[in-house]
Amino acid sequence: MRERMTAIVAIILLLTLIAASYWYAVRASYSNLKYVPNENSPDFIAKDISMVQFDENGMAKSKLQAQEFKHYSDDRITMIEPRAISVAPNEQVTKASAQSGRSDDGGETFVFEGDVKIVREANEKTPLTQIETQQVTVYPESNLIESDSHVVMTSGQDRMEGEGMIFDNVEQTVELKKNVKTVIQPKANSKNLLTPQ
Repeated sequence: MRERMTAIVAIILLLTLIAASYWYAVRASYSNLKYVPNENSPDFIAKDISMVQFDENGMAKSKLQAQEFKHYSDDRITMIEPRAISVAPNEQVTKASAQSGRSDDGGETFVFEGDVKIVREANEKTPLTQIETQQVTVYPESNLIESDSHVVMTSGQDRMEGEGMIFDNVEQTVELKKNVKTVIQPKANSKNLLTPQ
């Protein structure tokens, strides 16, 4: 009987030693593991997102909205149906929209692609301005939009088109880069120079 008890105690001690060894081995292997983010897998995904950028005085400067927003570990951003809206108090409201968008520098610049439309609301000095193209780069900090693609712009009844543009919403100017074609409609209240006096 005594030998049987000794054997049982020895087996229990041996099993305890095996379990402890296994537990320490597993713990050591997990402690060496580190999370390595996959560059092709987003850190987070947001649906119907709206972000507002403020100036140094705490006033809303611009708003970025998207149907879907994905952020990656290397600071890349991809968007579905992005919309950028300038909402600064002393500037004309300008809206830019597209089918998709991306940023490769953590939001310093955004590239909008696919049926890009930019609309600047009218004020007492300038009529409604609308620009259509296929790709633009948006610079939120300086309120500039630039493109190297074919651009069609209408301002009131006037129509312009060309290759590439620089749109400055602060200065309220649009510069078409090259191959510019312009059709300017005569003003309704201007005199016809061919009419006899």
